[in-house]
Amino acid sequence: MPEAPEAQGATSVAAASREAFAAWVDAAPKGRAFGQVLVRGISPAGYSLRHVAEEDAVDLAVHEAPRAAREIAKFTEEGEYRPLKSSPNLRRGWEIRVPDAGELAVAMNYLYPAGIVHWYLHREDRLEITNFRENAARQSGIYKRIQRLSDGGVRKAAWACCEDAVCLKRTLWDVDGKTPLEMERSEGEIPCPEPCSVFISFARRVRLFEREERDLDAAGLSPSEKEDLAALVRAAATGEVRFAREAEFEEPLNERRMRYRRLTLVPKLRPKD
Repeated sequence: MPEAPEAQGATSVAAASREAFAAWVDAAPKGRAFGQVLVRGISPAGYSLRHVAEEDAVDLAVHEAPRAAREIAKFTEEGEYRPLKSSPNLRRGWEIRVPDAGELAVAMNYLYPAGIVHWYLHREDRLEITNFRENAARQSGIYKRIQRLSDGGVRKAAWACCEDAVCLKRTLWDVDGKTPLEMERSEGEIPCPEPCSVFISFARRVRLFEREERDLDAAGLSPSEKEDLAALVRAAATGEVRFAREAEFEEPLNERRMRYRRLTLVPKLRPKD
């Protein structure tokens, strides 16, 4: 049975993207950085992948199978699960060697799922962009509440969740077609065409924070703001502030949650003139 036109189109895009990516790497004698991965051509044929911070390292664990990238991408240096593969916490100490463009694409898709295809379509000006409001309109169940997130809440959530410090993708989407995010966008090679599942989960938490604004105490603080301040004081008193896991937004000491508090809580604590 012949492939459906949609399947044929997906196959042709995948093939074109891997060939274009290999050609892009081949054109740079010193290799190309894609996220935290340095990709270089090797003699007599094939490609080498390693962490960008280990360009000249010689004592790496060498893997010949592209599927080794799956395990490399799964956990941080500290052994924590990585729900967002574009976070800047890819572990070090490895090298993957592959013989051709096809296996290069397999390895890269484990390291950065859909990254090569999105990179290729964006270069071809064919990447479909889905803004936040359009994405939110598709949500149901517990995530449906993000449809009521304010424009300011979307912007603050994006600053907390999408800048280079926490995600290496270049955010291409906006609040909607007329409302920009007003954030500094990455110059990295991996495009982000729509809000990811991690962002949607964080946006749900931010909407809960917005609803709390009706329950402020005499100092103007919400219940979760007081919870976060107490957690920070307790952590500081021990001499070690350790962040919760990446997507545990219900935890006070979550990095993205703290980045959000920098925008919303710190102004409340500044002395008023």
